[in-house]
Formats: sequence, structure tokens, C-alpha cells
Amino acid sequence: MSLERAFSEVLQLPAAAVVDELQLLDIPSWDSMAHMLLITRLEDDFKVQFSGDEIADMHSVGDARRMLRAHGAAV
Repeated sequence: MSLERAFSEVLQLPAAAVVDELQLLDIPSWDSMAHMLLITRLEDDFKVQFSGDEIADMHSVGDARRMLRAHGAAV
């Protein structure tokens, strides 16, 4: 599973639109419920567990990529 596919499917975006610069505030569908669905999807797909601080600090695709790498995931 790829990071881009997870974002694309959860937020219902074209995969080409999923770039590191894409931020929470840029996407109306990225609300609190979608955020938790995205977190769950990333944790399941990449076999990681985010801390509460990481969940609160994830505001962009780039943030998610950095956090996954910090957990040893290949993204």
C-alpha cells in the first residue's frame, strides 16, 4: 500500500493530487472524522502506532510521510 493511495482513497482525491505540500486546510473533506480514518488507515497499512501528539501534528501529506519514516516505514 502506498501513502498516496491511502490519502486518495480516504479523502476521495485523485492520486495525482496527493503531494507532500497538500495540507489539511486545503481539502474540505479532510475533517476530524476523515483525519481519524486516515490515521487508522496509515497505522494499519504501515503497521505503526502514532502517538497522540503525532496525530494532532499531522497537517499535511509531508507530515505523514516524515512520521511514517520516523517509525521505520518505507514510504
